[in-house]
Amino acid sequence: MHPKVREVLLYTGVNLSATIVDYIIFLSLTHIFGLPILQSVIAYAIATIVNYTLTRKFVFHRDLFPKSEHRRFLEFVATNVVGLLITAVVIWITVHNMNLPPFEGKTISVLICFVSLYYVRTRIVFGRNTVGPVGASSEAMQGAASRNSRAG
Repeated sequence: MHPKVREVLLYTGVNLSATIVDYIIFLSLTHIFGLPILQSVIAYAIATIVNYTLTRKFVFHRDLFPKSEHRRFLEFVATNVVGLLITAVVIWITVHNMNLPPFEGKTISVLICFVSLYYVRTRIVFGRNTVGPVGASSEAMQGAASRNSRAG
């Protein structure tokens, strides 16, 4: 299987797991309290922790651009804040303006967030190290590539 296809499938599986957590909490709290925007924020925040843990363990765990785990987690949380804003706005529009049931509004927000956050996370948070070892200069890397191409 092509590595990119595998990555997308793993990312999808991890996000489905986090989404299930998100939906269970969202629907339970909405049923009890009836405040879909607030419950969406609470559910999304809890699902963020689940999502990061699973993403780091199963999807993006090799050949990452070197940065501290703390920085990577903060970047992940920052992308989730963007996703949280998208979620709140989409639920506001779908539930309050379009009069859709909360489940449908939540589903629409999940789809929009999935695509947008995958794009950002693969390029920023979990970007691949395509340059080489930490501290290697571009001239040294080019020289090594040139020597390897002549040897083959």
